[in-house]
Amino acid sequence: MLSNIWLESMTQNEDQYETVDDNLFRRSVLKTGMLTSSGLALGLSGATPVSAGEESTGAKDTQDLNLADVSYLQLLAYHHRSAIQMGEMALERVEHQELHEFLEMSIQKQTEGIQRIKDILSDAGIDPGEALDINLDDIRVLVTAIPGEPKPNELAYLESLEGEEFDLRFLEVFPYHHHGAIQMSKEVMKECGSTEVEKLANNTIETQLEGITQMYQWYLEWI
Repeated sequence: MLSNIWLESMTQNEDQYETVDDNLFRRSVLKTGMLTSSGLALGLSGATPVSAGEESTGAKDTQDLNLADVSYLQLLAYHHRSAIQMGEMALERVEHQELHEFLEMSIQKQTEGIQRIKDILSDAGIDPGEALDINLDDIRVLVTAIPGEPKPNELAYLESLEGEEFDLRFLEVFPYHHHGAIQMSKEVMKECGSTEVEKLANNTIETQLEGITQMYQWYLEWI
């Protein structure tokens, strides 16, 4: 059964999700920047265009990306790929048809989200393959700055379950994964230089909140 702490946290306003992880993310990714001169940080590789080498100081531009923009796009792509991986694993174990359909739609949306990220990078003159070519299994334990990212042992526990038990435990973990995308998106909007990144962040917040609400409602029905 979901703990009282989880129930209380899930019913709080999104603005109250300020945690130590949030502060770590804010300091290590957006303020100091995640791209080094060699384009490597937290295990994610990327190429920094001229427009991304400086922090944005003026009005937002449609295509120009600053360092916060590029970092966010890399981390969000990682987040989407992780969600796809979790969704594909869950499809083989879920019992409720509603959750099965939800996961199929989630995988489709995450796939479309990755393509949108690639398009934004391409329009800014960045090679998406170079910026996003990472192996989830190789770097999962290194990416500690993404709030809500499940640990390998949590995934292993989920993979040991099936049916009703899996559904309930999955609904305890996956909403927090959604919260990670929301927190990243809120932070990048404070420093982004691209209108396209701002639109993407707003859309990400909206869709992730919808998913959290739906999962929470199902959990209350199925416990």
